[in-house]
Order: sequence, then structure tokens, then C-alpha cells
Amino acid sequence: MKKIILSAAFLGLGVFGFAQQSKSISGDHTQKKAEHLQKMKQELNLTDAQVLQLKTLHEKKAVERKADFEAKKGDRIQKMKENEAEMQKILTPDQFKKYQEIKAKKMADRKANFKDRKKVDATVVK
Repeated sequence: MKKIILSAAFLGLGVFGFAQQSKSISGDHTQKKAEHLQKMKQELNLTDAQVLQLKTLHEKKAVERKADFEAKKGDRIQKMKENEAEMQKILTPDQFKKYQEIKAKKMADRKANFKDRKKVDATVVK
């Protein structure tokens, strides 16, 4: 009888542990940013004006990072197209066609794996 009660207690604690963990994983980024700024304000004894300046700086840097990412994405796409053109010059038409088929199959496999991974992650968070 004691074993059953202990097993039920551990099972209950495990469920509550997972519930707490999933809550922290799905936190909102804007809330985390605000908490971070409040923590900095307390630790560094910042004024409201300084907090506002830091918030503006963080937003500006986020926009810059996004622009850099988009620029690099454009560069990657351009390099991929150049690589395709060079591959087409080297390979025969049949070889190039087969190369494109293999590449498309690999991309489809990657997409499927990514979707499966997202499904698993979604079920773990819930």
C-alpha cells in the first residue's frame, strides 16, 4: 500500500514539474526584455531616462541585426545561383537533371524532418 501511495506522489510531482517547465519555455520575448531592463535598472541603479535610452538602443540594434540577416540571406541566395550556374557548365544535361532531382529530394527530406521535429517540440511544450 505504501508503494502505491509513494508512486502516486512521485507521479503527481513529476506532472507538476513538467507543468512548471513548459510555462518557462513558452515565455514571451517582450516580457523577458522588460524583465531584463528592470533587472538592469535595479542592479545598476539606472534612471528612467537611462532605461528609455537602453530600450531605444536595444530596439535599434534589433533592427540592424534583422537588416544584416536579410542582406546575408540575399548574398547566400546569389551564391547558390552562381554555384548552380557553375555546376551546369561542368555537368552534362542528364547529370545536371539528376543532380537537381537529388537536391530536391534532400530538401524535401529536410522539410519533413523539420516538420516532424516541430511536432515533437510542440507536444513536449504542451
